Amino acid sequence: MSRPMPLLRASLCLLLGATVAEAQPRPRAVSPDARSDVRTDMLVGTVVDAIGRPMADVEVYLARTERSTRTDARGVWRVLNPPVGAHVVVARQFGYVPYMREVIIGTGTPDSVDLLLRRYPTTLSPVEVRARSNRSAAEADVVADRLTQLKANAGRLFTRAQILEQKPYSLAELIQGVPGILVRRGQGEIVATSLRGGAAIGGGGGSQCELQFFLDITPLDNAGAASIDPLSVRSVEVYPQNVLLPGLPQRADKCGFIVVNSLRR
Repeated sequence: MSRPMPLLRASLCLLLGATVAEAQPRPRAVSPDARSDVRTDMLVGTVVDAIGRPMADVEVYLARTERSTRTDARGVWRVLNPPVGAHVVVARQFGYVPYMREVIIGTGTPDSVDLLLRRYPTTLSPVEVRARSNRSAAEADVVADRLTQLKANAGRLFTRAQILEQKPYSLAELIQGVPGILVRRGQGEIVATSLRGGAAIGGGGGSQCELQFFLDITPLDNAGAASIDPLSVRSVEVYPQNVLLPGLPQRADKCGFIVVNSLRR
């Protein structure tokens, strides 16, 4: 008669254990969609002067967009949910040379962009400073338009950060592998040819032709392109087919562009 007792005690223990476990609060599961809702894409960076001191109350904006902000007391600026893709970040402050930098904004993780402002020469009048500031802002808008054209025509932008990371020995090494072009390095020259079958402006249909090189807005021949050290430039834009680029003259025997932007600013 005493043998069923151990079985009865075991059943009671299991029942009580299940009751206690059900009474304890369970951790709330977070769905992947909920996690993505709380994630915020952000473009962040700093603005410093020529000796590395943080600059407060500097205007920072994305050219050709409505995204604008100002730096805090530590020189830090933030743009929440910036538009994805290639853009131009501009920093400007009265008395300083506006600074612009091409960036490729991704998603999911914060991007960081550091900007440097240098003072205008003290001999300039306020009117001249304003005129130069407005001209630099207009140049930033032109570059932003070019980057939009770049994206629409499946081109490629190499930012300074990407160039310094790749450390190419020549412009040919940097741009080789870009879809739509064939790059050949000859005796003291670089030849880039379109592979997209686009005709040169005013030329016959379906013929392949060479891309035109520019240093800022100055046309370069193939030998001049070979002499450029890519580590000394701000960025490189590659357009594998015919496009209309503001401020750049077009040749009838060329199609597509490779634009090298210098560090003159």
